[in-house]
Amino acid sequence: MKAVEAFVNKENYTAFTCPYCQHTYRISVAPQQGKKHSIVAKCVCNERFEIKLNFRQFYRKQVNLTGEVINVSTGSNDWYAITVLDLSMSGIRFKVIGPKDIKQGHRLHVRFTLDDQQGSVIDKEVRVADIRNDSYGCEFLNLAHEEKELGYYLFPTLFST
Repeated sequence: MKAVEAFVNKENYTAFTCPYCQHTYRISVAPQQGKKHSIVAKCVCNERFEIKLNFRQFYRKQVNLTGEVINVSTGSNDWYAITVLDLSMSGIRFKVIGPKDIKQGHRLHVRFTLDDQQGSVIDKEVRVADIRNDSYGCEFLNLAHEEKELGYYLFPTLFST
């Protein structure tokens, strides 16, 4: 069965196109929020396909960047190396290389270098929102929207001339 990805807006509506006949739909997915992240649709062309719903507020980019983290909540003075796994305008997911005294809700200070031409350094305070296996999902505490370099990195086509 073919699948399409559909981004959901703030009003819980999404638009998607049938991968067989290119017929476009706009539907409410409010009943699925918090329950299902994929549904099966049957098009007017009688073909069935999967719709993978993306409820994320911001685009998330898979990366492999190096950086460092310090745990502000514990008062530690030790910086530990991290590998940044993904990045968005609102947050970051990373793995720590070394001791892991990080708990959900902790405030951390992260610093990492983008692999852009300028080698831009992003220096942010974050809060741990999610821990999965060895990775930590964090939200930026100060507005990431103010980070021009991060915007250029995540959305290069919007800023190219």
